[in-house]
Amino acid sequence: FVSAAVALALGTVVLPANAQHKANENDMEVPTNNLEIVQQGRAKYAQRCSFCHGGDGHGGKGPCLSCGVFKFTGNTNSEIYVTIAVGVPRSLGGTMGAFGTTMSQEEILSVITFMRWEEKRRIATGEIPDPKLNRGNEMPVFPTTN
Repeated sequence: FVSAAVALALGTVVLPANAQHKANENDMEVPTNNLEIVQQGRAKYAQRCSFCHGGDGHGGKGPCLSCGVFKFTGNTNSEIYVTIAVGVPRSLGGTMGAFGTTMSQEEILSVITFMRWEEKRRIATGEIPDPKLNRGNEMPVFPTTN
């Protein structure tokens, strides 16, 4: 159970109770319907990620993390987890450090849950196109397992 204040702080779009995110049948599922975990992820994201990736993952000097298209990995939650934990080396064109030693597994999962919740919110409001429906127009830079 999450208070109305937390729900209000997360925005006005209400996702269905069964709105979980899983990129494909083999992917790790994140609980985008659990607003307590979403809020924890939002707070950890603001603390650790927003400096480079902008507020709510909308992009900054680092790429957008709530647009459904990931530049350095495929678009699965599992691949995003690995990227956060081990970073992106310069050889792949990135300069993101590893967070696996300074963030717990639960914290990383909550950040991914927040990113996917924000992505779903943005799609639902028409702010961004659904990348699954827009594949011909906006392809990920690297292959994805979706």
